Amino acid sequence: MPELTLFLYVLITVATMWIGVRAFGRWINHITIYGMVWGIQVILFEMRLIAYHALSFETTMFIFGSWAVFVFSSLTIRNFYSNKMPETRALPAPRHDVLTIVLVTLTLIGAIGTYQHWTVLLRMFGSVKGVVFNANLMYALRREEGGIPGMWPYVDSVSLAADFVGGYFAGLRRRPILLAVAPFIVELANAIAAFGRSRLLIGIILWGTAFFFTQVKKQATERSARWKQVVLLASILIIFIFGMEFIRQFRGMRESFSGETTSLSHMNGVGLITPSIYLYLSSDVAVLNKFLNYEFSGRVEHTPIGGNTFAPFFRLFAKIGLTDPVLEYQKSYSVPASTNTASYLRELYADWGIGGTLFFVYLLGAFCSVAVEAYRRRKSLTLLAIVAHLHVAVFFSFFVQVSRLGYWIVSLVFAVIASMIIDKYSVHENKAQYGNGDGTV
Repeated sequence: MPELTLFLYVLITVATMWIGVRAFGRWINHITIYGMVWGIQVILFEMRLIAYHALSFETTMFIFGSWAVFVFSSLTIRNFYSNKMPETRALPAPRHDVLTIVLVTLTLIGAIGTYQHWTVLLRMFGSVKGVVFNANLMYALRREEGGIPGMWPYVDSVSLAADFVGGYFAGLRRRPILLAVAPFIVELANAIAAFGRSRLLIGIILWGTAFFFTQVKKQATERSARWKQVVLLASILIIFIFGMEFIRQFRGMRESFSGETTSLSHMNGVGLITPSIYLYLSSDVAVLNKFLNYEFSGRVEHTPIGGNTFAPFFRLFAKIGLTDPVLEYQKSYSVPASTNTASYLRELYADWGIGGTLFFVYLLGAFCSVAVEAYRRRKSLTLLAIVAHLHVAVFFSFFVQVSRLGYWIVSLVFAVIASMIIDKYSVHENKAQYGNGDGTV
């Protein structure tokens, strides 16, 4: 029976990813991303390398019902738009000087915020070595509601918007390529300062979406240009993998958990495949299962209406006494390993109940398709910025509701503003060069 369940999960995952590719004509799309991240999670969960309890019928229906709603809403909206307007083939060419100024400005603002964080840490621990060897303490301080005292909030988050513009810059094959990589180097310094990996994940999704959506299919491409793109992508991946592994090693991640099987314990020390990685990629389903069991038995978590969905605003209003504070880190559950994240479904359920959860899942799929179809028909960097940030929301859905993260909101705001500036000058340049589309200039 477990083998049959595992096969069914694999079948649903492959089918979802195939539907996404067929619907949108590219591998990078929100349906394929949703199927991939949720499929990997339920498949790894069902392998039971940790002694997870079997999913209840209610949890199974909740997960796959939400999955179906997301795919249905995405396809419905996509089909609604499919015949409305012809697809535009390429983004307007931006003014190189404006693009460069915007990218450098965003990167510098993010770097200033990162530098300020490091000055605080160096005052606390005396040296970079002291910071690295106190990674556990820093992580614990960051998990406290007050955070690390003295750090400027959210200034460093502008580097995430720079990641998006950097990916666009690279996709256009602009030079110097160092400008395309610089925001991600700042992101690495940020991640090490916080000893958290979510920022690196968000950064690479934003960079990658902008890069791959900007690519234009050509019959022939110079071999040197192709190799430069390969080197660029390899550089980004090396920075990303180095950062993820560096943080895992020095944060002192536990590699032994309650309820782990012998097979899992043998994975300890085998390259990037470790017990902690397995826990991260499989436990959210287990925590959601336990959370829902408690909810249905009457032992509910008390969350203000919309407290998770609009958490950064609740925290802001709490500082001036208008609302109760919303905890940044949620209650942990023993599954039997102790962990606290349980996907965006937990947070939506705590805010709105089952009906509200399905409504917001439908909205997420609909917004993604609206943004993608609008971008395909009116090539605009502003629309692409929205698409990229929605991709982050879909990718992180297995882990957390991304609107809880203030730095995602800051990134979205700055990326949209930067894109509007670039779009404005791109439109003017194209009008001057190609006319207004009606035979006039």
